[in-house]
Amino acid sequence: MKTKPAILTLVMSAMLGFPASAQIPATGEGIGGIYAGSYLCQDGEHGVVLDIAVSEIEGRTELRVDGTLGFVPVLAGANGELADVAGSFTISGFLLTEPRGANTAGYLQFQREEWLLEPEGYGSANFRGQLNRRDDGLWQVTGTPLAGPTSEFCSDLIATRFLP
Repeated sequence: MKTKPAILTLVMSAMLGFPASAQIPATGEGIGGIYAGSYLCQDGEHGVVLDIAVSEIEGRTELRVDGTLGFVPVLAGANGELADVAGSFTISGFLLTEPRGANTAGYLQFQREEWLLEPEGYGSANFRGQLNRRDDGLWQVTGTPLAGPTSEFCSDLIATRFLP
């Protein structure tokens, strides 16, 4: 029996716990705020805090994203080489509100900007990922920090909005 592509997409989305398509408000209302979670790198797990503001870009379908990314130690990463590291830097990027080409609504990308607190021996990272609404209505960011000498240095960032 052949599976239709649309059905397969819905099944895979349900299995992964993500909605089939993100319903991103065109104005960005309710998306900005403080997100917290963690990410994995070759040196272990680190806590992450994203404080983002979302604004419209005149004449465009994507939204502007500005804010701060902070990282902190977590118990699960206590044995990592850089387990005690903490720092923060500003970020800027965009969020797609409508499907466009291979990218779908909810695609999020930001670049590192300026260090606010720069720890010795640790680098800042760009990011690409997805913004989705969880079943409980909270917004969640998932994706990959682009850090280190190759894009495989870090993986699996997840952060959930818990403060407006």
